[in-house]
Order: sequence, then C-alpha cells, then structure tokens
Amino acid sequence: MDTFLASIRPRLDSEEDSQVIIVTGNESADLDSIVSALTTSFFLTNSHSYPGTIILPFINIPKIDLALRSDVEFVLETNHINHDLLFFRDDLPILENLVTKNRLSLFLVDHNVVMGSMASLSRAKVVGVLDHHVDEGLYNDTANPRRIEMVGSCSSLVADQFLKSQMERDQELNGGEQPNWVQQVTRLLLGPILIDTQDLKPERKKVKPLDLAMAKLIFPYTGWESMEDLFRRIENARRDTSRLSFYDLLRKDYKEWTVQHQISKKDVKVGISSVIGLMDKYATRDTKEVLQKAIQLWAVNRSLDVSMVLLADDLGEGHGGYQRQLIVNPVTEKVHGITEQIEGVAQLQLERTTIIDTEDSVNRGERAYLQHNSTCTRKQIWPYVEKLLTESPQPSNL
Repeated sequence: MDTFLASIRPRLDSEEDSQVIIVTGNESADLDSIVSALTTSFFLTNSHSYPGTIILPFINIPKIDLALRSDVEFVLETNHINHDLLFFRDDLPILENLVTKNRLSLFLVDHNVVMGSMASLSRAKVVGVLDHHVDEGLYNDTANPRRIEMVGSCSSLVADQFLKSQMERDQELNGGEQPNWVQQVTRLLLGPILIDTQDLKPERKKVKPLDLAMAKLIFPYTGWESMEDLFRRIENARRDTSRLSFYDLLRKDYKEWTVQHQISKKDVKVGISSVIGLMDKYATRDTKEVLQKAIQLWAVNRSLDVSMVLLADDLGEGHGGYQRQLIVNPVTEKVHGITEQIEGVAQLQLERTTIIDTEDSVNRGERAYLQHNSTCTRKQIWPYVEKLLTESPQPSNL
C-alpha cells in the first residue's frame, strides 16, 4: 500500500496530461470513510480499471485534524500507513487546478452527493459511488459502479465489490501465491466493519448479512487472533477523548448540509456533530458553562442556523448499556420552532433533560434530550431534520 501511495505525488508532477480520479469519503472523515477511500483507490489502481489514470485517496479534512481521530491514527499506524503520503483538504489547490484543465473525476465512497466542502470540485464528473446512506438519486448516467446499499459499513461494500476478484486475479498472476498486499488491505477493511457494526452484534441493530459475510471472508487473511480483540483495541482508541477539548470533539466527527426552508425559502445551514461520551461526563470534566461556550462558538464559526450534537456511549451491562443523547441548538430566527418539531419525531423517543442547561442556553432555545431509541444515528436523524425543514408539516408521517 505504501508503494502505491508513494507513487502518487511523483506521478502528478511528471504526468502532466494524465487523467486523475479522486476517491473521497465524506467530510466526517471517520474510520470507515478513510479506509474506504484508501482501499478503493488501491483496488482501482491495482485492477488497471483506468489504465494510465492517476487514482488517489482524498481525506476530506485538514491534515492537522487527523490527530483528532485517535482510532484512525491507531489503524493507520498498526497497518504501517504513512499519513504523510495521503491527500487532505490542504491539497485542494492542486486538485482545483486539475478541474480547470478538465483532468479530474471523482469516485465517492461513504456518501453519494458531493459535499459542500468540496464545492470547488463539483464540476468534476462522478465516475463511481459506493455508499450506505440514503440515496440522493444523483450520477445515474456517469457512475459505474453506482452501488448504494443500507449495510452497516461502507467498507463491506468495498470488500464485496473488489476484494475477492482482486485476490483471485493477483493470485493467478503470482502462480498461486497469495498477493503480498492481502494482509495489509484486509486488516484495514476489517477495522471499520467491526466498529460500524459494534462488533457484528445483532442486538445493536447495525450489522447486515453482507457485513457478516465480508468479515467472515476477510478475517482469515488478517493474521489477527480475534475479531473481538481487534474491535476492543480500536474502540478503546476511539473512546479515548481525554486529550481533546469539547470544542475539538464537536469538530472531530462533523457533517453539515444546506437546504431551502419550506416556508421562508431561505437557505438553512445545519451542522451535526457526533461525540463519544455522554453529557454528564463532560459537564463533570469541563463544567456545563464550558460545554455551552464550545457549542455556541462552533455554531458561530461554522455560520450555522441549526447546530446539533449527538452523544453516545456504552456504559456496560448493569450500568444502563448503550445510550444516546441529543442537543438541539437553534441559532438563527430562520429555524424558529425547530426544537419543538424535532421533539415531535416519535421515532427518536426523546426525553427532555437539564444536565447541561444554563440560563443563557435555555433563553436562546437550546434543549438537551435523552434519546431512548439508541438505534438512530446521524445517518437516520438527518433525513428527519431535512424533512422538517424542507417539507410542509405532516406529523403523522414522521
């Protein structure tokens, strides 16, 4: 993998007329997005699907923000991936120049619509999509493959799409010997599959048959002794937030959308942060005033109309098990009443809590909730919020 990654920048410098495909995950840049981008770009290059084309994985965050993702750093280091060889948002000027020369195409993984943070590349043709989010119905005429399935992890789709055929092809070329890339790539793929499905446990309601099938296919090639042990090691790294301020946690795993409000017809910008750990943990560590200041500062810095924070933690059996919480912060008058509307989404099973309330936060309309439906993640919550903002109210359909 490092040999492949190390070849990219020299090729960009020397092959001035070559076409370039960026394989990019979504702007949360979590473990699944990053591994999906890395492995898909490797598979596409290794298969010679696009002869003469430079294919590179793109991480849709500033390089400095990789340090916020301790689980990603753990997986990259464990698998000997040099992150200095990767492309980050800092490299956008290089890629924008390729768009102006009509040399750039996009392959989307772990999302299926070009994110606002990559608007400068939106004129580029989308030649492939592998995703497990709600289908936005785009790129039907240009993307091949275009595969969108509601599985637990996008890495499962990557493995199913490419791994077995690539292994068989390279094994045949190597006279029956296992290709030397197999262990490293299967180790990369297995990590996000385990994390996104909560160790393949059906009671968490995240794992799908394809996730189970891909984990079963992949594991024998990894050299790991136990999937459960690997899950625990990555999860421990992911859950270690001791070095991060609450503001850092808000920007660590973050996505945003802009939609047109169904009444005012004005654009509304919504940001949703996912945070590991529950409100009382951070209120005790930092004080609720510090939490509120961080939430407000992040909303201002991102110019949001609605800021939301999804918190989750597994407290273990006998201590409440897996729990989710939600903070809704209506920042501007554009979204008057959105908090009450979100409370009315029955599927979320929200219960008001005052754990982090301050006088200022209550006065500006912020509300915090226990979310008793622990199966609803950001992937499920955003479509509800989008519907509230963009469609005429129909409470019975929510």
